[in-house]
Order: sequence, then structure tokens, then C-alpha cells
Amino acid sequence: MNKFVASAVAVSIAFGLGACHKQESPEQTDKDVAEAQANATADINAAASKAAATTAEGQQEVQKAAIAAEADVAKAQAGAMKDEADANYDVAIAKADGELKVAKQLCDGKPSAEQKSCNDAADAAHDAAKAQAGADRDAAKADAARLK
Repeated sequence: MNKFVASAVAVSIAFGLGACHKQESPEQTDKDVAEAQANATADINAAASKAAATTAEGQQEVQKAAIAAEADVAKAQAGAMKDEADANYDVAIAKADGELKVAKQLCDGKPSAEQKSCNDAADAAHDAAKAQAGADRDAAKADAARLK
């Protein structure tokens, strides 16, 4: 009896496997092809949509980075302008101080009656040069502040 069961199982498997390789009807093939094409089109559209979204996100990130970089550049430029204004002020003050020393020496070489007015004029020129240096520095720093 076991031989009969084993034979029956073998025959059933053979018929089952034979049915797997059976040719489909043209209608079934057309239906399967249409379904596969529709699925492929849907998959392509989904991938294209995802790619477009990824591209858009990337562009937004690039735009944000560019804006941040512009702000950083403006901040650095403003800082450099302030530093330059301070340096130019220091140069102008050193020049004014040097000119005052020279003028005072020249005043010492004048007759006693002229020395006071000469020194007063030298001091006034020195004060004016210092005031101009301060005004130039302040204007440059104001320009720098507008960049931020």
C-alpha cells in the first residue's frame, strides 16, 4: 500500500509541475503585460517624484547655505572695515602728533613775542586733525555697521 501512495504522490507532483510550464492564453499574456507595464509606469512615476522632491530639498539647502554664507561674508567685511577704520585713525593721530612736535620746534625758533601765537596755531591744527581723524573713523564704522 505504501508503494501505491508513493506512486500517487509522484504522479501528482509530475502533473503539478507540468502545469507550471503551461503556455498562457494570448488574452492572459496581454493582461499580464498590461499589468506589468502599469506597475512599471507607477514605479517610474514614484521614483521620478521622489527624485524631484530630493532635488528641490537639495536646492533649498543650497539656498539656505548661500544666504548664511552671504551673512558671514558681510559680517567679516564689516569687521575688517571697522579694524581698518581704527588703524587709519591711529595713523592719522600719529601724523597729527608728529606734525605738532615739528610745529612746536619751529615755534621755539621764533622770537619770544611770536611763540605763543605760533604754539596756539599748532595746537589748533593738531586739535582739528584729531577731530577729522575721529570723524573719518566714525563714518567708516557707520558704513561697516550698515553691512551687517
